[in-house]
Amino acid sequence: MAAYSSPRRAAPRASARIVALLSALMFSGCGTSITTPTPPASTAGLINGGRDGLLVPLHVERSDLGHARVGLPAQIDGKPVYLMFDTGTRGLRVLSSVLPRTAYPAAGVRTSLTFPTGAQASGPVVTVPFSMAGTKPVDIAAQSVDDVRCLPGAKRCVAMDGYTGELGWAFSGILGAAADAPDDTCCTPPLRALPARIGQRYLVHPDLTRPYLVLSPSNAVATGFTQLPLRVAQDGALQWPMGCVQVADKMRFWAPVVFATGGAGMIRIETDKAPSWLDDDVENKVLKQANYNVALAVGAWSHRFDGAQVTIAKAATGGNRIVIGLMALQNIDLLFDFTHAQLGVRAARDVETIDG
Repeated sequence: MAAYSSPRRAAPRASARIVALLSALMFSGCGTSITTPTPPASTAGLINGGRDGLLVPLHVERSDLGHARVGLPAQIDGKPVYLMFDTGTRGLRVLSSVLPRTAYPAAGVRTSLTFPTGAQASGPVVTVPFSMAGTKPVDIAAQSVDDVRCLPGAKRCVAMDGYTGELGWAFSGILGAAADAPDDTCCTPPLRALPARIGQRYLVHPDLTRPYLVLSPSNAVATGFTQLPLRVAQDGALQWPMGCVQVADKMRFWAPVVFATGGAGMIRIETDKAPSWLDDDVENKVLKQANYNVALAVGAWSHRFDGAQVTIAKAATGGNRIVIGLMALQNIDLLFDFTHAQLGVRAARDVETIDG
């Protein structure tokens, strides 16, 4: 990627934002009002006159519990909004209070998304005009989030005031750029809906020192990737590939592998059956969190994480997943190619260590 000039390094703006938010907090009864996050200016630009793609710099923020997140400025119905960029979820989700209008055409039933923190975001699916990086607006189905709360049993989670970092504090919503998943089908994949099919293939560089997205990268830009076939469901959905993770000498686990820039920590194993060496618990509860040496294999690609932070959590029946979070992707690039039903993975080195 050294063939073109680097965008200005995206520095965290958390300190200034936290001060502004704290000064704006108003507690009245059980409600909390917050200041809407201001999106940074878009600095997207063509690479080599567009022949090698469209470069969209991402921005680093601090969100719930101080975790790093990457954000992207966009427009919804002509209004600038700041969205967390997440390759682990699919579709656009935005706070209804941020939308320019109160009524949009219905595009689906009311739906909910549960977060590992114990928070849950709910709202109807509506049709909104969406654009980013100077593209022409397109109508997509998106979730208009009008309720953010803690799940029963997680009463003091990050959403206890009715907001989370993704939906209120650091961002006004989530731009989900994931492969498809059986339990995450509420909304139109926003990048794949962009004009001229420029979002059917995109490269994600999650390194926090210089994160960026490239739409329609040329083969000259997208080199060195190991291509993994996406699983094709009966309805044509392109789902995450299967993989295997070995956690020290404790467990070997086979499940879909989700590379999630919105995932906190490093590696999260979600299993509907507690391993024999751990006590069981209810759905969404953490069974164990510790540091282990981990080996990951997905098709022809393999990688090692030495001393990685591993979380083992109880999943709903049939909800088994291996989630590779943002902090485990600091030396790993992703290439989503939905035209050819492939996921590309490119690692700067074969082994990750806890100290970098």
